[in-house]
Amino acid sequence: MVFNQTVYDKLQELRYILLLIAYILVLWAPVIFQSLSLSDEFSDVSLIILIFAIFNFIRKTKTASKILTFITFSLIFGKSATVGTENDNASILSWLTLLIYFIFFLRILLLDVWNSKKVNMNTILGAIAGYIQIGVIAFILFKVCDILFDGQAFSQPVQVSDLIYFSFVTLTTVGFGDISPVADEVKAFTVIFAMVGQFYMAILMALLVGKYQQEHGK
Repeated sequence: MVFNQTVYDKLQELRYILLLIAYILVLWAPVIFQSLSLSDEFSDVSLIILIFAIFNFIRKTKTASKILTFITFSLIFGKSATVGTENDNASILSWLTLLIYFIFFLRILLLDVWNSKKVNMNTILGAIAGYIQIGVIAFILFKVCDILFDGQAFSQPVQVSDLIYFSFVTLTTVGFGDISPVADEVKAFTVIFAMVGQFYMAILMALLVGKYQQEHGK
């Protein structure tokens, strides 16, 4: 019993690190290893790791959050809608369900960061995870748009790895221009996420710095 409680406390302490590792595995590792024959299996494993990381993060929240997480990922996993794999077997409903969940979880994550009593490493990691999650939300939304427009939403045919790349290039406002939106709706979403990326860095990070200075100025 003591051992279980110790493991539980340790996992809770490392929840931000585990979440970041899970995001890295789901988003980038399958893309890097997509040329391997085990790419699909690796994507499934990385999704399971993400499910574990999210459950570990929200297990102190309301039961409704856990139920929503289970339903969402059960639906996605059952349809093989794994983020970071080139297989596009997921229906629009699956992607929209995933989109709604990540927006919901982003709220939980940012509230957890904001309500932290001290600005420490976990707070910083949580802010980074929130930024990555906004990129994930952008990716899913662009994926839905690409499906709705029958692959004509962008200037060229795009795969999952291309959409992940485009989402984070947009969020960081790097804008290389190799992939550009064509549909008006996608153009609008691109502008919105570019603004969100800048506001996130300017506002949230400024608030955290101000909170840190207040703590150490007392």
